[in-house]
Amino acid sequence: MITGKGYLKADDAFGNWLAEVLADRLAGWHGTIRACRMEPASHVVCRYEFPGTGLTVVGKFFGAPTGARTRYNADAAMKNEFSRLHRVSGWIRVPHAIATNSRFKFVLVTEYVPGPTLRELLDAGVSLYDPLTGVAHLLRRLHDGTRTSCKRERDFAYFHAVLDQNGLPGPLRKWFDRLLGAWWHSTRLDREGCTVHGDATLSNYLFDGGVCAIDFEGARNHTHPVRDLGILAAELRASGGSISTAEDYIGHLLWHYSRSEEEFRHHTAVLPFFMALGHLRIARLPWRTAERDWLLAEAEACLGAIHR
Repeated sequence: MITGKGYLKADDAFGNWLAEVLADRLAGWHGTIRACRMEPASHVVCRYEFPGTGLTVVGKFFGAPTGARTRYNADAAMKNEFSRLHRVSGWIRVPHAIATNSRFKFVLVTEYVPGPTLRELLDAGVSLYDPLTGVAHLLRRLHDGTRTSCKRERDFAYFHAVLDQNGLPGPLRKWFDRLLGAWWHSTRLDREGCTVHGDATLSNYLFDGGVCAIDFEGARNHTHPVRDLGILAAELRASGGSISTAEDYIGHLLWHYSRSEEEFRHHTAVLPFFMALGHLRIARLPWRTAERDWLLAEAEACLGAIHR
């Protein structure tokens, strides 16, 4: 969703810098830059159009967070996402990272990629089978291209951090800790690691006949590849649609990600761990309070799969 349309003033310092950065694409263009706010987003994100040129870019301002997380190193986050986008572009389609500037609220400028997100397609009642096939193949290319060792203590540390953010009552937290302990001692999570998208939500994949991944601020190395699949599966399960359709979508995602039936069975066995993480990520959001009890129950049930 895009809101807050307007134009930058002729003497706007940020607009002048943008024009300088993009000078080779503007071919002497002189005019007023059209700007509009893009929402929802975890930071202030704006689209900038140069009328008459066909050129549009996006600015993500790390120094202007809008989500729950406001205490972090904005300069490091800006530079990290810039470098990650360049790195993963060797394997998957992502917006081209153009420039950064710490003077303007630590802004990262990327190309604008048109097309609806998977969230928008789902809300519009459009079938997700083709888009999810594209996402599965994209994630597989990313994971295969960045294979490394798996430091599973990082996945567990992140799991505990998300549990902390949920502020569970003592007995329930202890029960979740016990379930996590069972997974820790299991062999299900033993495999190679990779770089994961880290924020594999329905809002972070654009579909225009092909799939483009956006928002790599949460990308992490040495992580289990099924983490991305589990977070996306939890989003599908918690989307508010029919349970059978969500399960069909999840199975479709896993099947097209897997290279064989053996892999499919392995990924299916690991998925509940990361689906639980995905449900807990959603449960901590203030605008999902009405669903919190259900989300926590789903997370608990997913972790309980270790005993089945």
